[in-house]
Amino acid sequence: MLQVAYIEFWRYLRAFFRYPLEVLGGVLGAVVVFALFFSGVRYLAGPTFFGERLEALVVSLLAWTLAFSLLSHMASTLAEEALAGLLEQLALTRPGLLGVVLVRSAVSLFQIGLLNIPVFLAILLTSGAWLDFHPLTLLPLATLALGALGLGLFLGGLALVYKRLGQLLSLLQFPLLGLFLIRFEALVWPWGILGYFLPLAPSAAALRLLLGPGENPGPGLLWLAGANTLAYLALGVGFFRRALRQARQQGVLGTY
Repeated sequence: MLQVAYIEFWRYLRAFFRYPLEVLGGVLGAVVVFALFFSGVRYLAGPTFFGERLEALVVSLLAWTLAFSLLSHMASTLAEEALAGLLEQLALTRPGLLGVVLVRSAVSLFQIGLLNIPVFLAILLTSGAWLDFHPLTLLPLATLALGALGLGLFLGGLALVYKRLGQLLSLLQFPLLGLFLIRFEALVWPWGILGYFLPLAPSAAALRLLLGPGENPGPGLLWLAGANTLAYLALGVGFFRRALRQARQQGVLGTY
C-alpha cells in the first residue's frame, strides 16, 4: 500500500506540472467567483449587510468548497479512468480498485487542501471576515474530510456503473451548499438534532462555532460529528463495493 501511495503521489506531481493551466484555471475561477460575490453584495447592499452572520457564512462557504472538491474528485477521476480504459487494470492491481481509490483520496486531500488555500484567502480578504483559528479546529476538519470521502465513494460507485456524472455533480453542489448554510445549532428541538443526521452537518456546525465566534462546540457535538462521519464512510465503502460487483457482473467495468 505504501508503494501505491508513493506512485500516486508522483503521478499527481507529474499531472500537475504537465497540465498546469487546467489546475490553475480552476483555482482562479473559484477565486474570481467568490471575490465578485462578496464585492457585489457589499456594493449593492452596503458593508453591514451580513452583520453578525458574516463569519458563519464565510465558514459555511469554506467548508462547502473543501467538501465538494473532495467528494467530486473521486467521481470525476473514475470517469476519466473509464474513458481512458484503465479501470480494469486498476481493478487487477494487488490492493484492488477500492484500495487504489482510497489511496488516491488521501493524495487528493493534500492536493485539494493545497489548491484551496488561495480560494480561502480570497474569501477572507474580499469578505472582511475575521476567523478565530483554534487547534481543536483540526478535529471537525478531519471529520469533514472523511465524511466527504464517504459521499465521494457513493458517487464513485455510480461512476463505475453509469460512467458520466457531470450533470449530477453540477446539481449536487446546490443542495450541499444549502445544507452547509443552514445553522442547525440555532434551530429549536427536534429540528436541530434531526438535522445532524444529514451528511457533514455536525462537522460544519462545529467549524462554525470554532472559527466564527470562537466558542467551544462541546464534546457532544464533536462525538456526533465523528459518529456521523463514520456512518457515512461505512455506507460509502459498502455502496462502492456493491457497485463494483455490479459493474463486473454486467461487464461494464472496462467499457465507456
